[in-house]
Amino acid sequence: MSIIGAEDEDFENDLNDVNDDQCTHFNSIEQLKDRPTHLLVFMQHVILQFDPAPLLCYLHAELLKNLSAKETKKQFVEFYNTFLDKGAVSITPFHLNRSRPELFSDDTQKRFALDVQSLQPVVSSSHHWRASWLVFVSCGNDPTLRVFHSCLFLSPEGLSFPPEGQGHSPTSSSPQLEELDPRLLEFEQDPPNWRELAPPEALTRLSKRETKRQEVINELFATEHAHVRKLTVLQTIFSRPLERESLLTATELATIFPNLDEILEMHCNFYESLKKLRVKDNFVVKSISTTVLNRFEGTEGEWFQKLTARFCSHQSWALDQIKSRQKREPRFNSFILEAESKPQCRRLQLKDIIPIEMQRLTKYPLLLENIAKNTEDLAEKEGIHFSAECCRKILNHVNEEVKVMENLLTLKDYQRRLDTSGLKPSNELYTEYKNIDLTQKKMIYEGPLTWKVTKEKAIDVQCVLLGDLLVLLQRQDDKMVLKCQSKSNIVGQEGKQMLSPIIKLDSVFLREVATDRKAFYVIFTWDSGAQIYELVAQSVGEMKTWTEIIKSTVDDLKKSGAPMRLSLPPGGGGTPFSPTYVQSSVCLLSVKVHPSQNFSSPSSLSVRINVPSSPTENGGLKSNSGETAALHQAHAK
Repeated sequence: MSIIGAEDEDFENDLNDVNDDQCTHFNSIEQLKDRPTHLLVFMQHVILQFDPAPLLCYLHAELLKNLSAKETKKQFVEFYNTFLDKGAVSITPFHLNRSRPELFSDDTQKRFALDVQSLQPVVSSSHHWRASWLVFVSCGNDPTLRVFHSCLFLSPEGLSFPPEGQGHSPTSSSPQLEELDPRLLEFEQDPPNWRELAPPEALTRLSKRETKRQEVINELFATEHAHVRKLTVLQTIFSRPLERESLLTATELATIFPNLDEILEMHCNFYESLKKLRVKDNFVVKSISTTVLNRFEGTEGEWFQKLTARFCSHQSWALDQIKSRQKREPRFNSFILEAESKPQCRRLQLKDIIPIEMQRLTKYPLLLENIAKNTEDLAEKEGIHFSAECCRKILNHVNEEVKVMENLLTLKDYQRRLDTSGLKPSNELYTEYKNIDLTQKKMIYEGPLTWKVTKEKAIDVQCVLLGDLLVLLQRQDDKMVLKCQSKSNIVGQEGKQMLSPIIKLDSVFLREVATDRKAFYVIFTWDSGAQIYELVAQSVGEMKTWTEIIKSTVDDLKKSGAPMRLSLPPGGGGTPFSPTYVQSSVCLLSVKVHPSQNFSSPSSLSVRINVPSSPTENGGLKSNSGETAALHQAHAK
C-alpha cells in the first residue's frame, strides 16, 4: 500500500535551468479552462500533491453553470452531496443547512453554482504549492502560480465573504468542527517557501547549483512539516480519541500505535531544528550537516532506529487488527469512518496514514543525497553523505524488522490452520511433530512449489523454509496439512516407504535436475542411504532463488554449530550416526539419474562420504569431479 503525497515524490531535484520566459498558461484558471492539456497537467499535479476539493468544486460549478435547467437539477444533487453537504467526503469550507437539495428551486440551484463560480477569483498564493510546482515543472521565478479555492463560509444571511485575513484553507478546520489540538492547528497551514522569505539581494547572488541546493533543503523542511502534521492527525484524530471513548485499551493502543508519542516528538524536534536553522541563516541555509547528523548519527540515531523499527514492524498487524475490529464491532467501525471523514485527514483513511513513517524513512536518503550533490564545500558534503548513509542503515534495519514481523504473522496464520493428522502413517514422525509450533521457528522464505513424488504423482505444496527445517504444506480448504507421501514402487524392510513433509536441513544438499530447468533435488541423507525430493518451481528464476536461499540457510546452520539430531525416516532401518560423527563427515552425494530411472529403497544406493573442503561446499549445485554414486537397483516404473 502507498500514500501519494508531497513527500512521496522522487525529489531528485535535478531542475532544468530556470527559463526566463514564464509559462503563462498556469497564471489563472481562466486560461487553463481554454487549454485542456494544460488543465489536465495542472489537475494531475494538484491531485497528487494537495487537497483537490477546491479545484474540483470550481470545475463542477463551471459545468453546472453551462447546463440547462433540467440537467442542472439532475446534477445538482451530486454536486451538493460531494461539496456542500456537511458529511461530504470532499469538504469545502462552507456547507448548506438543507437536507433535501433536490427541493431547491432551479433558480436557487443556479444561483449557488454562480456564487461558487464568481467567488473563485478570490485567490491566495500557496507557498508550498509554488515550491512543489517548481519541482514538477519549471515555470520561472515570478510567483504568479495561484491556487484557486473558495474563501466562503455560511452566515445567517447567506453566503458571504469572510473578513480579510480570516479565510479558511480548504483543508483547515471549519467553524463547525470541534476544537482541535493546538499543534494540529499550527501545522494545518503550509510553511512559506524560502524564496519569498529570503532577502532579494541574497537570491540574486546565488548560483544555479546553490539555488537547487536551497530548493532541496526547503523540500526537506516542507515535507518534514507535512509528516509531523500527519503524525499529529494519527495521534489527535485516532489514537487519543480511541482511548478516550474506551474503544481500545492503553495496552491495545500500545501495540497498534507503538511509540507514537515518542516518534512524533522526535520528528517535531527535527522540524524545529530545521526551522531555527532557516531563521538563523535568513532562509538561505549555509550548513545543514550538523543538524542532520545530530538526528541520524550516534545514540540519537540508534534511539530513532529502535522506535521507528518497532512502529513500522507492527503496521501490518495493526492494519489487520483494525480491519477485523471494523467488521465485528459496529461502534468501532462508526468511529473510524467518522474520524476519516474529518477534513484534517484530507481524504486519507487510517490504513493509508499508518504506513507514513515507513514511507518517510525511504525519503531521507534521497533528499540528503540531493543536497550533498549540490553542495560545494567538501567538509559539508562529507557530513551530509555520512548522514545519508546513517539513514540507509536505519532503513535497512527497519526493513529487516518489518520482514521478521511479517514472517512471524505468516507463521502464526499457518500454525492456526495446521493439521498434523497426515503424519499418523508414520509413528515416529507423528510422535515427533504432532505438537510442532512453527511460531517458535524463524522463517527464511516461502512460496508455492510442486512436489513430484513419482512420475505420475505431483502435489502442489506451500514450501516454508525455516532456520532448520524445510516444511511442505498442502492446502486443503482452510487447513494447512502436513501429510506423508508414499512411493508405491519402493518397498523397504518394513513395507511401503513414506516420504516425510518435514525435511531437516542439517543433512541436506541440493542437485540440479538434468531434464527440467525449473526443478531441483533436495537430498536428505543418513547412515543407510538417502531420500530424494524433486521440487519444481514456477520459473527458472524462482528455482535459482530457492536453491540459493536453501544453500545459504544450510551453510548458516552449519556455521552456527547447531546440534544435528538426525532421526531415521520411516522404513530406513539401522541406527543413525552420532551427532559428532555426522558433523565431522557431512556427506556430499552426487546422484546422476537417467530420466527412465527411479530410486528404490535407500539401501540400494552406494554412497561415498567426503568431508567438505569449506563451509560453502555443502548444498552447492555443482558436483566435484571426484564424487561418484552408483545405482545398484533401478525401476523404470
